[in-house]
Amino acid sequence: MAGNHKDQQDETSKRFLIALRELDEAWVSIFQETGFSDIYFSRLFTELWLRGESAIPKTDAYGLVKGLSHQTAMKYIRHAIYEGYLEEIENPADKRSQLLCMTPLLKSRMTEVINRASPAFQAIFAPS
Repeated sequence: MAGNHKDQQDETSKRFLIALRELDEAWVSIFQETGFSDIYFSRLFTELWLRGESAIPKTDAYGLVKGLSHQTAMKYIRHAIYEGYLEEIENPADKRSQLLCMTPLLKSRMTEVINRASPAFQAIFAPS
């Protein structure tokens, strides 16, 4: 009985790693041409996606680029704006600051990643 449980855990772990691999492959294939295939953009774009339609202060977005200096995070944000993945909008509460939001291009690309990787993640929970 204990061996069966371990075999199930091993199979679930295997499915999880396959799903992660599929997610990585989807991310790279969809974002590679603009240089957004690294983990820093993945974290930034994912965090923005999770916030939905909410725009966030530009300075807060720098903190979403984990593992990099503030200066480098600023470069990443500028690059994403330049390539049309993020949009700066005026902050109605404070005219001196800018908000960032996802563009339709980013929303479309994120949907592509999710649609491609979802079946692999769904397989984690499928009965063996």
